[in-house]
Amino acid sequence: MKLLKISITKTIKFSLIISLILVFLFTIKGLLLQFLGAALLIVVAIICILLFFTIFGPIILGVLAIGGAILGFFLIIGIIGWFFM
Repeated sequence: MKLLKISITKTIKFSLIISLILVFLFTIKGLLLQFLGAALLIVVAIICILLFFTIFGPIILGVLAIGGAILGFFLIIGIIGWFFM
């Protein structure tokens, strides 16, 4: 009976150690895959933005400049109105 008890505890310890190692490896694998996916997403987004700006760059910059000027004007009007009212 004592021999059976010793072998069962050794088996349980061995299986727990193996399962902990496997859990750690799969966790690291998932983390690395998430980092890889995020890095690829960032690279693709940067490439798309650069291609978009090289094709439509002058139009986009003109619209942003006009929109920024209008928003700045409304912001100044709003600050003056808030200050004096």
